[in-house]
Amino acid sequence: MPASKSVFVTGATGFVGSHLTFRLLEQGHRVHALARGSKSSARERVHEVLHEVSGSDGSLGALLSRLEVMEGDISQPGLGLSDDVYGKTVSLTDEVWHCAASLSFAEDDREEIFRTNVGSTKNILQFVARTPSRRLQHVSTAYVAGNRPDVAMESDIDVGQSFKNPYEESKCRSELLVADAHRRGIARASVHRPSIVIGDSKTGRVTHFHGVYAFIRGLWSSLERIRRRSATREVIHLPLRVLGSKSGTLNFVPIDYVIDGMLHIASDDSSVGHTYHLSNPQPTPNMLWLPHICRVLGVEGIDLVESSQFAEHPITKMEMLFQKQMSFYYQYLQGEPQFDCRHALEALMGTAIRCPSVTIPFIEKMTGWYVDYLNRRQ
Repeated sequence: MPASKSVFVTGATGFVGSHLTFRLLEQGHRVHALARGSKSSARERVHEVLHEVSGSDGSLGALLSRLEVMEGDISQPGLGLSDDVYGKTVSLTDEVWHCAASLSFAEDDREEIFRTNVGSTKNILQFVARTPSRRLQHVSTAYVAGNRPDVAMESDIDVGQSFKNPYEESKCRSELLVADAHRRGIARASVHRPSIVIGDSKTGRVTHFHGVYAFIRGLWSSLERIRRRSATREVIHLPLRVLGSKSGTLNFVPIDYVIDGMLHIASDDSSVGHTYHLSNPQPTPNMLWLPHICRVLGVEGIDLVESSQFAEHPITKMEMLFQKQMSFYYQYLQGEPQFDCRHALEALMGTAIRCPSVTIPFIEKMTGWYVDYLNRRQ
């Protein structure tokens, strides 16, 4: 059990941030979680998502005495806190975990994405600079590599790459701010770059439904409409061409590996000034995960094709609708860089922390858990 610290966390209602917050509380740390209020208060929002993470009332209740939820806004000067609260929190903070980010990827949202992701990093760095330790754990994404066709190294940030979307670009710009602050002594920073985070490696359980889960949900919704019309639960033949590379991969990492890995790396002072890819050393081939997701969903006929296929045979109405709904996710089906993760693997050497391979049984477990969840909520 690590020595107890006072930890300031942003993004505690997000997927990675909520699991991180829960684990920090389990380890005995005191957590100050910054969150926005909306229809419910910041406190209610954080407690609700932590309840989802814990899976039961009993495992959360005893931890809440060490949690303080602060209503604020990372995109605002002073994080939207009063001067008194800001000053007191700064003086009490031993370590900052910056997990919050806009997860929008649309070009139309570019201004909001940069305001949230880049602007919030500037605000967090000002906060970190006033803390006694200046210790920052910055959670980024492996996809700051953008459209690189080769191997993305952990030490690379901006090497002239282009980006698939404003989200990737904004996270790269944020990392540049962190690197500059570290060079100037404003922060003692480590950067953690997960790839595509999916459910728990043991149970398949997940609490947030972005990325591949949106893809699964899109297919599930289409199939449910067909099943309601035809009144059948049999396997459905759905001739649907999906724009993507059959030889490509997606780099899936279970949430428990990401959290275990980040916390272990962060606990070692030798990680100061370094960047770590919390990615899977064995990325998952598209032709492994897609057929087995389809099998669990009870559908056949879905095929990954190159764009030339649509030139030869015009796109159907259903294909056009699905492509519009899944426009962001299609970007990643075209291919991704290889993520070199040797620094992360070296930092985890000698521990029991290993990134599980995404096998067929795991794909089926992950998909089955989510399909059961969707069916229960109908």
